[in-house]
Parts: sequence; structure tokens; C-alpha cells
Amino acid sequence: MKNFFKNILSTVIGMLVASVVSVLIFIAIVTLIYHGASRGTSGAIEKNSILDIHLRGQLVEKHRPLDFEIFGARSIFKEDRTIGLWELSRAIEAAKTDDRIDGLLLEMRDFDGGWANLTALHDKIVEFRATGKWVYAYGDHFDEKSYYLATAASKIFMEPHGALEFNGLSLSEPFVKGLLDKLEVEARVFRVGKFKAAVEPLILEKMSPENRKQNEELLGDIWGTVRKSVSVNQKLEEKRVDEIAGGLLAVSAEDAKKVGLVHELIFEDQLEESLKDITIYKNKKRPAEKSKASSDEENQLRTVSINQLLRDSRSVTALKGSGKHKIAVVFAEGEIGNGVGSRDSIGSESFREDLLEAREDEDVAAIVVRINSPGGDALASDVIWREMMKTDEEIPVIISMGDVAASGGYYMASAGRYIFAEPTTITGSIGVFGLMFNTEKFFKNKVAVRFDRVTTHPYADIGDPNRPMTAFEAQSIQGDVNRVYKRFLDVVQEGRGFEKREDLEAIAEGRVWSGTRALDIGLVDELGGMDQAIKKAAEFAEISDFKIELFPKDSDPILQFIERFSGDAVEAYLGPKMVSRLNKLNALIDQAPVSTSLLKPGLYTRMLTDIRIK
Repeated sequence: MKNFFKNILSTVIGMLVASVVSVLIFIAIVTLIYHGASRGTSGAIEKNSILDIHLRGQLVEKHRPLDFEIFGARSIFKEDRTIGLWELSRAIEAAKTDDRIDGLLLEMRDFDGGWANLTALHDKIVEFRATGKWVYAYGDHFDEKSYYLATAASKIFMEPHGALEFNGLSLSEPFVKGLLDKLEVEARVFRVGKFKAAVEPLILEKMSPENRKQNEELLGDIWGTVRKSVSVNQKLEEKRVDEIAGGLLAVSAEDAKKVGLVHELIFEDQLEESLKDITIYKNKKRPAEKSKASSDEENQLRTVSINQLLRDSRSVTALKGSGKHKIAVVFAEGEIGNGVGSRDSIGSESFREDLLEAREDEDVAAIVVRINSPGGDALASDVIWREMMKTDEEIPVIISMGDVAASGGYYMASAGRYIFAEPTTITGSIGVFGLMFNTEKFFKNKVAVRFDRVTTHPYADIGDPNRPMTAFEAQSIQGDVNRVYKRFLDVVQEGRGFEKREDLEAIAEGRVWSGTRALDIGLVDELGGMDQAIKKAAEFAEISDFKIELFPKDSDPILQFIERFSGDAVEAYLGPKMVSRLNKLNALIDQAPVSTSLLKPGLYTRMLTDIRIK
């Protein structure tokens, strides 16, 4: 049913898009050519420049759609902006040794991201500061995530009338058992592991003691990372940081300044003048305020964007490397499924093709797989694991974990020769569940629909949601779940070298762990990010100079352009209100407790809902 509605929706939208997209593309291409030609060499990076990082939108592993900066800082597209951690890290790395870049400015508005990616970016900024260059952070509103990132800066500035949300971390889960009961829909759950909480929202009305325990520990570990960073950067005792959060002592910008969470309260134009003092005026006298010279181009603030720096020939040369050998970085982001994946999912077939392409390149000496996945289909996870094991037999495969590498995501990771995780990575969840629904009463009592059937064998329709399940069928499905769980344990024991099975079983049972605890119990080898994983890959490959090649490779620019532009074409044709209604309908279909993917018989190594810590 879900796919049926989506197909209708996509067909209607496609017909509407076709009538207007051609004209819009033509106008856009002409505009791009015009602006590209008019820029000339004006994009050259000058001395005393500032790397200006505008953090707006969602922090993702790699910026996937085209980002046409030739229109300035504003995006020509109305869809939510994404910020690529990979691109940010490369630009900061280039700026570290670029004598044209004096410092780094972080501007944060409407910004979000996962905790592990935030930690990676935070640590990269700290590395930048270690070179002796300054970092300023500015915002009119900070929450825990954006403020944590700001603590990597040498100075934190806020708009004088801004607000701060610094009251600790929370995690909430919706429990829909009551809704299913009212609908007379019965959830049939088959699982192994008392901590495998993926299905609890469907069968319980609150967290189980085991789930509450693991969530409390996870929150505590992540808060510990935040608290330490605030303590070190702001020179506050960790106990005082807890007092500020627990007592709501920093709600306004003025409060934040008073308790020592921010350094100065200034407006944006005042910040610009301060930046001029430490860049263009650091070696010369500031002109009189009313002097004509004050408006000259040479006295204007010089800022450089991420993309501008990455396009600069000098930066490209610094980052490229000169050796013949290559290290391939393969991004694996999203839910795991069979077949071909997308930019938001990992397909067993397409991921295998990416690995093969990298492995068969004779210049590729090692592979780093960046995993950001809550898991998914159990069989697809096993197929991917097998391909990664075969690859590691030929060239080293190193794992770098992102925000989450749990369940099927950890299944994949266990094939790596060496595993890195951030302290705030969510990992583990070594467990399996099967989920089916009995909707017979719903159809009979709520919508007056009855089902009848004919079969050739007694269990030909096992898993049919429109009839009760027999005890024998339930026993058979639970047996499958047990079998897949045993296989999962076998895979991890082989990959991680656990000598005693009971040691592994004690940390499995579907339990999630922070990267910090995963290191202590042997699920990962070292805490660190992508850079550390690449260095380790080079060590295993015994190479010192190398280039980096990314997989999957970006699709054709024209196709990316059409994909980005089509969303605005639909909105222009239908109007924002209608598009909003369609988006809400689509979201309801995606979030429905009875989704078609889960109605199909199948076993899952996945967290059913994402763990959202805020």
C-alpha cells in the first residue's frame, strides 16, 4: 500500500515537473554561464583572508547535491541545505598550512548533525587552532550541539539578545502499542537479546529496564564528551558545567556571558570590525572612520568559502598528494537493503560494485569504509560482510564509524582489519529481530473487509498479516531469528577475535554502546575519525604518499542539477501549500507503524527507530 501511494504521488509529480522543468533548466544554465563568465579571476584568495564557514542545514558525511556558490552564500534551491563533513575537513586541512588564511570563522544558524560527525568536526577545528591560528564562533542561538562545536573555537561570540539552550541531553521514543490496540492490529515480535529494543515501541507502553539502562549510559557518555570540552575551553570545572545545565543558569545571551559560556556579546557588524582588526589592520593603522580610504576595497574584510578554498589550485595541490598509490574511501550511509542503493541507503549490489571498482584498481593500495548506518536487512548485511572480507584478503580494509554503525552497520564493520569510532558514535546492537502483524481484526471490525484463501500446503501463506499465526509457525520464525543471531555472533567473533564466546555474548544481546565504551569492550580498536583511519590504512599498505579517491563517484552533474531543480519546479507549479501537504502525507506514510517493508516476512539487523539525542 505504501509503495502504491508513493508510485501515484511520484507519477503525478513527474507529469507536472515535465511541463515546466525544461524552461527552468534553460534559464538556470544561461544564468550559470553568465555568472561563471562574469566572475573571471575575482575569486583569487588574498593574504589576510578568513575561512568563513556558514553552518546552516544538516551535517552529512559527504555533500551530495551540487552546491552552486556562484550565486553567493544563498542557495538557489529551496530544499534543505546539507553540509558535507568530508568537504569541511578537507578545507580546514588545507587552511592549516595556507599562509593566506589568518583564521577561521564559524557562523551557526539552524544547524544540526549527529554527535559523532560533530565530534569529528570539533576535533578538526581544534587541530586547526593548534597551528597558532585563531578560530571565532558566532551565533544568535546555540543549542547543545552547536555550542559543543563552538567550544572548539578560541573565542565564542553571541548576538546580545540571543538565546542559549544548555540544559543537558534528552532522548525520547514514541510508543505506539496503544494505537495498535485501538486499531486492533497485533504486532508479532521475534527477537534475540533483552537489549534489542528496536521493537519495543510496538509491544510496550514505555522503555524496558534494559533499554532505559542502555539509553541512560549512552546519554551519560555523550554528555561527558560535551562537558569535558566546555570545561577545558571555557576554563570551568566540570561540576560547574553540570550546575549551569541543571539550574538553567544560561538561558539568554546575557546569562551565558555572566556564567562564562561565551566571551563577548556583539552584533554581527561589530564582529566584522573586530575581524578587520586582527586581519587587514594587524600590520597597518586603521583609517579614520570617515576617511574615504575606509571604504576602499583593500580595507574590506576578506572571506573565503569552503568551496572556494577547495577549488583553489594551491589548496588542491596541497591536498591531492603526488604518489602513484591511492587510498579509496567508500561511503556507506543509510539503511541496508538488497539490490541497488540510493544516496540515502546502502544496497548490497551497488555497494559490492563500489568495492569491486576500488579493489580492481591496481593503484588502490587500501580501502577505508566510512559507515553511518543503523543496519537493515540481515541477508544484505551478510552479503556486504562477505564482499568486504574478500576485499580485505587482497588489500587492507579499515573502518571509520560515523554517527551510528549499529546492528547491520556493525555487522559490516566487523569485516574490517581495524576499526575507528568517535567517542560519541552509537555502535554495537548485535542482535536480530523479526516483525509481523496480524491485521485480521482491523480489516474485519474497522473497515468491514474479510479475507479468504486457498493454498496448496498448510503453511504456504506463512506471514500473511490477515490471519492469526499458529504456534508452529511462530516457533519456526523464532528458529530463523536464532539462526541469524548465531551467524551474527560468528561473524563478530571471527572479525574481532573474541576467544571466548561467552565474553562476546555478554556484550551482545542487541545492546548499543557509545564509541568510548565500545573501545573498552573490544568492539573497536581506536578512537578517531576519518583522518586517523586513512593514516592507518596507509600504514597497513606500507605507503607514505598517496592520493584519495572517493566512492561512490558523483553522478553526472547535469543529472544532479535536474534532481535539485525539479523540487523547486514542483513547488512553483503546485504552490508551497500543496507541496507542504504532499510532504506531510509522504512523511506519514514513511513513519506509519505498519509499513509495507515490515509486513514482508524478513529478519532485520537494525534499530527500528533512529536514536535521536538532543
